[in-house]
Amino acid sequence: MDQQFLFPLDGDNNPTYQILPRVFNEFFYNGERYVFLIGNNRQRYICLLMVDGNEIKLYGDEWGRFIEDNVPPHVTTLHFVKEAETTFYVTGYTDFGVEGPGYERRDVGNRLSRCLVRCTHGGQILPGDFLQNIWKSVFKIYANGLRFRVNHERVQLNMESVVRSNRLFGNGWERLVTDLEIADGQLMVFTNLGDNKLNLALFFNNGRCMHEEVVLPTMLRIPPRAIAPYAIQDKRAKHICCWKGHNSHNNENDVFYVELDGTVTEFYHLTVPTDYCEDHLMHTYGKALLVHNHQMVTFNVKVIRDRSRPGRINHVKLTGNWRKFGERCGFNHPKMMRFKLINTIGQIVEGEEIQVAVFHVC
Repeated sequence: MDQQFLFPLDGDNNPTYQILPRVFNEFFYNGERYVFLIGNNRQRYICLLMVDGNEIKLYGDEWGRFIEDNVPPHVTTLHFVKEAETTFYVTGYTDFGVEGPGYERRDVGNRLSRCLVRCTHGGQILPGDFLQNIWKSVFKIYANGLRFRVNHERVQLNMESVVRSNRLFGNGWERLVTDLEIADGQLMVFTNLGDNKLNLALFFNNGRCMHEEVVLPTMLRIPPRAIAPYAIQDKRAKHICCWKGHNSHNNENDVFYVELDGTVTEFYHLTVPTDYCEDHLMHTYGKALLVHNHQMVTFNVKVIRDRSRPGRINHVKLTGNWRKFGERCGFNHPKMMRFKLINTIGQIVEGEEIQVAVFHVC
């Protein structure tokens, strides 16, 4: 699954528009009208897409505001990381490979900071700001499911400057280059995971990332920015995942959205969208197990039939104490909840087996 891509920032036409690379057209574009972009300020921007011949452009007021708020003048390369369907975390790098405004580890999991470099033989130099004042002699580097122990040292490349850089070298580094078949000059992005650990992502010359890696969601700021008028009916625009480290956002398969509000909590039931019920045969389930982080709560599945039309299933409701569920999960009302079906299990109740739908709820 494609997750990441790099491309040059168009300094001439931004913030009016930005042409996206062919990689986006071929591996990420599904015909959507807009994409959700998350900046270093942990705010979400719903940016319009324009198909112009063979090109796809980001444009409009939201894109202009994203550039203004998140991309300083010295950034020349943008890095898109797919966090969910049509949702990208975006950072950028200077000509020296130094990342623009960073992301604090407590807010976005393991993505503490990144740098962009090209592979060099005889050891790898990293920008001086990437590992400031780190004198650890050995780092563990994770790449494509492999782990390497690599020697590290601080070096002073310019004797007239007090700025130091970081150099990776030794047998461990040479084995990494050989095992991953890294070419001289190949684009690489290092992520500082903390605890003397680095993640390495490799990129083709067209900006496409070569390997998958674990991508954790960015915890968005609350309250969020106002929703653009063209996305006001999109329930995804109203949803904010508050489950730190939740990694079930790679697609929207088997997903529905419902708002937790006063009606749901007062009447102890939540109505599942009709189209979802029909596609997923919700009437065949007896219970639903809802999971949020470490919380697991069971709700009953109640089928409401239209007596005027025998055999037609009109509604399926999840019944239980929704107020208590919201409190246990830390949801503020109203809260747009995202339900993703992740499993079906069997359970014996009073001697009979029933089917239980297991949902991640965030």
